[in-house]
Amino acid sequence: MVSCREIMNLQTLEKTEVVAGSGGLNRMVRWVHFIDLPDVLPWVQGGELLIITGIGLQGGLTGLVPLVKGVIEKKLAGMIINLGPYIKSVPLEVIAIAEAANFPLLTLPWEVKLVEVMQEISSYIVVQQIEKQSLSSFFEQLLLKPVETEFSLLEHAAVYGYDLSQPQQAVLIGLSHQKQEEISDFVLLKTQLEQVARDFFVRKGRKVLLSIWTDKLLFLLPQSASATEQANIEIVQELVSVLKQHFRGVSLAAGIGSPAKSLTSIRDSYQQAGKALWFGASTVTKKDVYDYNNLGIYKLLLEIPLDRLQAYCHEIIGTLEEHDSKYKMDLINSLFVYFEETGNAVKTAHRLFVHRNTLDYRLKKIEEVSGKKLSNSYDRLLLQLAVVIARQLTTVETTTEEFGYKRSS
Repeated sequence: MVSCREIMNLQTLEKTEVVAGSGGLNRMVRWVHFIDLPDVLPWVQGGELLIITGIGLQGGLTGLVPLVKGVIEKKLAGMIINLGPYIKSVPLEVIAIAEAANFPLLTLPWEVKLVEVMQEISSYIVVQQIEKQSLSSFFEQLLLKPVETEFSLLEHAAVYGYDLSQPQQAVLIGLSHQKQEEISDFVLLKTQLEQVARDFFVRKGRKVLLSIWTDKLLFLLPQSASATEQANIEIVQELVSVLKQHFRGVSLAAGIGSPAKSLTSIRDSYQQAGKALWFGASTVTKKDVYDYNNLGIYKLLLEIPLDRLQAYCHEIIGTLEEHDSKYKMDLINSLFVYFEETGNAVKTAHRLFVHRNTLDYRLKKIEEVSGKKLSNSYDRLLLQLAVVIARQLTTVETTTEEFGYKRSS
């Protein structure tokens, strides 16, 4: 599907004016209908862009009010009114109704040939659908199958105007600390995320290979010779900010992989982006963007086989886990927050909503149960690594294979 905003950029619609509902221009258009029957509503299902001249309106202009209310209720994408002998101007009441619902209400002058408008919109929707299916197949080839001939993939992308000859960074945007079931219409959200991101890059004048992939927004961001990695990070930060403003109440974050100098290494960049993204999900302090190259020591941890990390955690903090399970003392979480606050007991107690004396008791109990001393720098390092890894493992368990995070053989 395409958005109303995209359709407005088509050549036959260059004289279109938005009279109401500009805030809803990202609504997705399933198809376009030109209907001038006395009763339009039985002939639409939702998601259509409706075009009318008003020739079939019952009651003249007064019939526009129930029509607009009806198409809003049936969740149409928008409506184009062909101004002319039947509707010379849009009544203020109709404009107010559409504006209140963020329903795109557009006008076209009478001299525009509607048959050409219909043909261009229909063709554009079909072409975009074919392109999206092709790009999904392209990503499948690029990320899941052996890259046999890089030249054929470059040609495939070039057919749709994408230049992948430059180094590319894989970027993934997904839910940061929300679950899919917490979103009322996750399928619609994914479609709209993709569309808003496409519009963002169009406004930037950039042609970016982009698709929904495994319930996340995936795109390849070119890195030109004159640009730095920081420039791409700033672009991703700006995009996430735009998405958050558009989808208020939805928690989003991005993971960025290392620049891939060839198509054969894009899979590595993709896996790094995925690891960076769910690393962010394991941290208490949230950010909008997690760059794999800036993860420091965590990059090493992310490359260690899962079962070895689990074994390390069991060795170092296994007794603490057993104690928490038996006595519900929250020792491991207290230790994690204590390290995040660089050993500041006052700030740690504040974050945990406990009295300072309660925290002191927990820290002493941690030393007693684990056999490690927080005053000893080596013991402290062992414990800190263990609680950080344990926090990561809670998010890794559901995605152990997707981003190359495998168990040792």
